[in-house]
Amino acid sequence: MSGREIHALLAFHFGEKPWRGVFNEGISNYFEKEAVFVDTLQDADAILLPHNFKNIDAEESAYINAQADEAEKMGVPIFAFAFGDLNDGVVFDPRVRVFRLSVYKSTLQPNDVVIPTTAESFIDPPVRKKTDIPSVSFCGYAGQKSFWQKLTYYLKHMLWELRAWRQPILRARKQGIYWRKRAMQVLLRSPLVRTNFIIRRSFSGALRTIELAPEVARAEFIKSIQDADFVLSPKGDGNYSNRFLETLSLGRIPVLIDTDVVLPLEDEIDYSKIIVRVPMSAVKETPQLIRKFYDVLSPQEWEERQRLARKIFDEYLRQDVFFRRYFADLKHRT
Repeated sequence: MSGREIHALLAFHFGEKPWRGVFNEGISNYFEKEAVFVDTLQDADAILLPHNFKNIDAEESAYINAQADEAEKMGVPIFAFAFGDLNDGVVFDPRVRVFRLSVYKSTLQPNDVVIPTTAESFIDPPVRKKTDIPSVSFCGYAGQKSFWQKLTYYLKHMLWELRAWRQPILRARKQGIYWRKRAMQVLLRSPLVRTNFIIRRSFSGALRTIELAPEVARAEFIKSIQDADFVLSPKGDGNYSNRFLETLSLGRIPVLIDTDVVLPLEDEIDYSKIIVRVPMSAVKETPQLIRKFYDVLSPQEWEERQRLARKIFDEYLRQDVFFRRYFADLKHRT
C-alpha cells in the first residue's frame, strides 16, 4: 500500500501538497481545518482510510479487510474515499462506508455515501427579477477541436447505444458532452427560453487542456451563471457536476439531465424546489419543464427560490459543511 495515492483532502496530514484543480484554491477543507486526528483507535470515533481508491487489487482488498476487522472489533465505523469519474463499480468490503462523487442509482451500494464536490461559496450573489421569458446559460466543454475528436465522440456514442439496446439505463453512461449538446440543441430552437451558451472545445478544469487564461475562463463561467435564471448542469464524464453546485451557490436554478443520478442528501433536501430535473428520456421537453417550474411562481416566489438555492448550498452542500454535519450526526448516533 506504500504506493497508493493519498487522498487530496488528507494530503496535508501526511506532509504532502494536495492536488488542486485550476479553480478550487482556497476552498475550505473540513479535514484540514476542523477534524481532530488521534493516535489510537481507542480514542477514535471513526476510522478513515487515507487513500483514494480508483481500483482494488488483491493487496488492497486484504488491507481494507484487515482495517475493517479492526474497526469491527473496536465498534467504530470505517470510511474510504473512491473519488473518480468511472470507478463507481469498484466494490468494497460492505463494512466500509465509501465516500463517492460519481454514482448511478441503478448500481448504488448500501454502503455508498454520495457527497458534494468541492464547490466555491460565493459572497452575496445577486437576485434576479422575474421576466416574461427566462434565460438559460451554459459555459463549458461541449465541442470538439478536430476530426479525430469528433470521430471518437460518435464512436463512443454508438457503442453506448448498442449496449443500451437491451438495457436502456446504460444510456445514462454516455459522455456528459452528449447530454450537453443534445439539451442545448433543443433549447436553442425553443421560443420558450432565451439562451446564452459559451462553448469550449476542451475541458477547462485542468491546465493541460484549458484553452484560454484560467482567470478569464473563470470570470466568464461565473458571469454566465449570474446573468441567467437557469443553468444547464448535466453530468461530466462522471455522473455528477461541479457546475450544478456552483449554480446553487450563486442562487440560480440548475437544469439537471437525470442520468440515473443520485444527489447528495436526497432524503433530506427537497430538490424539487431548487432544480429542474429532466428525465434523460425527455430531453426534448427541457424548455417546457423549465417553464413549468418558472411560470407558476410569482415574482416574489421566484426571488425566494433563488435565496433558497443559496441557503441549501450553504447549510447542506458546501463540502466542508457536509462533512461537519455528517460526522457530528455520526458521533451523536454512536
